[in-house]
Amino acid sequence: MAFDTSKISKLGFGCMRFTGRETDSIDIDYTAQMVDRYLAAGGNYFDTAWAYPNSEKALGRALVARHPRDSFYIASKCVAWNHCKSTDDLERQLQETLANLGVDYLDVYLMHNLGGVRTAAFEKYGAWEFMKSVKERGLAKHIGFSAHCTPEELEKFIADYPEAELVQLQVNYLDWDSPSFRERECVEIARASGLPVVVMEPVKGGLLANPSPAVAKILDEWLPNDDPAGAALRFAASVPGVFTTLSGMNTIEQVEANCRTFADFKPLDEGERHGIELAQEAMAKSGAIGCTGCDYCAKVCPQGIGISGSITALNYYINFDDAEAAAYQLGFVVRFNGGKKLPDECIRCGACEQACPQNIPILECFDRIEQEIVPHRKQVVLMKP
Repeated sequence: MAFDTSKISKLGFGCMRFTGRETDSIDIDYTAQMVDRYLAAGGNYFDTAWAYPNSEKALGRALVARHPRDSFYIASKCVAWNHCKSTDDLERQLQETLANLGVDYLDVYLMHNLGGVRTAAFEKYGAWEFMKSVKERGLAKHIGFSAHCTPEELEKFIADYPEAELVQLQVNYLDWDSPSFRERECVEIARASGLPVVVMEPVKGGLLANPSPAVAKILDEWLPNDDPAGAALRFAASVPGVFTTLSGMNTIEQVEANCRTFADFKPLDEGERHGIELAQEAMAKSGAIGCTGCDYCAKVCPQGIGISGSITALNYYINFDDAEAAAYQLGFVVRFNGGKKLPDECIRCGACEQACPQNIPILECFDRIEQEIVPHRKQVVLMKP
């Protein structure tokens, strides 16, 4: 059965950031309201993963148990790095995914987050042969992979996995032409190979939804009908070869705003593309750290440091030049709300940097936090979990 992407909505619902996931207590009633509003607006593609805390179970209750199975598509993912000790673990993950969701089959099943050192684990356990068996058994209709990778790695994946029917790639205007990410090249390789693209991180973990005042002014002038998040989503969805663009929504307001962006969707016109180019130039000069909040770094941190929250505070300082506000964010986001340790307890092992799919120099970020933000902590009350 060919993968007919024409039936899939342009806006996909990313399910990694459901409300309450940090405390492992997702609000099911609230999630159900988000799901209902997304479906009512014409959305039908939900992206989750076995590795997303409680996401599959929440989606099973908020979506699968409440709506006809043929009214939506579900994509989930298996992960080998840090989670497998044998090939049997891949089967265990699959069976847990099906049970968590309460489904007999997945519409899409992906190998999750290939690229860099993470690829070796998939190869070690014969993950692609396993993926093919999943489709052969009717447990997934379509198979593919997601990747944070170089163009060279992507070309190898496509050659090694000729049965792949789609690929999930990071696409956002901040990293589109970045020499560190080379997103344009990756999308062009996928398109040339005939692989339809699912976009992840179009708003860069929320960073592009709250850009610097300089960037916001540019977007307001050139894309007056879009808020900053909508402009970022439209950029990604306008890329040739992209069939759906995921947004990790965790509030009803986000769902409604994003659905409005995709109502009667039109790709960026020439003037809007120029506005994005101006925003790219301004954002590149701001120095904001390209953290997406995936928290793969946190999973390997032996100290339990709130790494993504700390970088959020650093970006707040970079974008708004307000050290006191950034210090408050450090205390609230990391300590009080996240229940995590602060960067001053880092033992400099570097495990976080090895796990980071964005190749962020996390230890350098910690140094900057200590030098430029921490001195202002005495001016705010640090809340403790």
